[in-house]
Amino acid sequence: MNKRLLLVLLGAAHSLNHSLFLILPPLLNTIAKELGASLEIIGFLVTVSGLIYGAGALIGGPWSDRLGEVKVIRTSLALSGASTLMFIVARDVITFSVGLLLMGVGASLYHPTANNLISKVFQAKTAEAMGLHGVGGNVGFMFTPSIAVVLGLAFGWRVSYVFFGLLSLLVSFLFLLTPYQTARNKSVENRIFHVFKIPGLWILIVFGVVIGLYSQGIGLFFPTFLSQRRGFSVELAAHAATFILVLGTIGQWLGGRAADLIGCAKIIVALSVSVLAGLLLLLFVPNPLMGVFLFILLYGVASYGQQPPLTVLAGLIAPEEERGAAYGVFFFFTFGLGSVSTTLAGYYAERYSLDAAFHAMALISLVALLLSFLIPARIRHPNKGSLDY
Repeated sequence: MNKRLLLVLLGAAHSLNHSLFLILPPLLNTIAKELGASLEIIGFLVTVSGLIYGAGALIGGPWSDRLGEVKVIRTSLALSGASTLMFIVARDVITFSVGLLLMGVGASLYHPTANNLISKVFQAKTAEAMGLHGVGGNVGFMFTPSIAVVLGLAFGWRVSYVFFGLLSLLVSFLFLLTPYQTARNKSVENRIFHVFKIPGLWILIVFGVVIGLYSQGIGLFFPTFLSQRRGFSVELAAHAATFILVLGTIGQWLGGRAADLIGCAKIIVALSVSVLAGLLLLLFVPNPLMGVFLFILLYGVASYGQQPPLTVLAGLIAPEEERGAAYGVFFFFTFGLGSVSTTLAGYYAERYSLDAAFHAMALISLVALLLSFLIPARIRHPNKGSLDY
């Protein structure tokens, strides 16, 4: 299997890893009503699942260094895919939460492992490879909200979960065909402890956490915001969420390309400005349709475009033998702690309004913009010395 085919397969895996969590937002009202749960409860469950999703990266990243990236990716897909079968018997909040949490456990192993593999196999133009990995994911999972709604309305929301779960099991099997393995022998505990001492990692972690604090809340409640506050139908709101992912495909590619050409730090600042601008337009443009359109355009490109340069920086400052562990720590903080956003947004939505929740997300994006100016354009590479990025 050549590198291009590997990247295609990773794109499919990336797609499905996210797809499993993109089923809930467009079907949120349907699932909540059937299970007798409030938006706040569902938001809390998603937060717990997100914390597990992030915490599992602390295991997945080091395992990828020790056991080999492909083995861990295959295991992640198999576990997360099989967990969707739990939803077949889910008739209450407790059973649903068990399925959601098991899904988070399996899926949690993927991101640091895939990033670790890409950084080692694609050492030239790493940011572009990271961007294409994101593009591959977006091309597939940008259709998830619409597919989930179509399947959910026709056959029930459980079928939506099982459909993507079976696809995950299939891709897990296909990874048996790839020869790439880069196993290490150091102990997991020592590497995790040492990662916290890597200079420069903490500013990236704090910035990533703040990004997660607005992006995950927006991702969960945006379709509901459109249907309840902007008069969109459920189907149209799902399509709007899909269009964000379509633009995210462009953003992933542009973010990776621009980071290699201009520099990671500069691109991160520019895209942080765009995220804040998009949220302000959504909330304050008098014409609701125009505000939604401008938000989707700016936020879709910018929020996804930030991922390749930020991921590249997190990997560059870590020695290769500890890169999986570094990505695990980075993902745990940025996604795991960032998942508190869903509880925060759910709290504001229940206590005040969905508008108040999105105002809170805009304020957090302002904090992210201010933090982006602190990300250094020149970093200390463990093997190559000081480099401009």
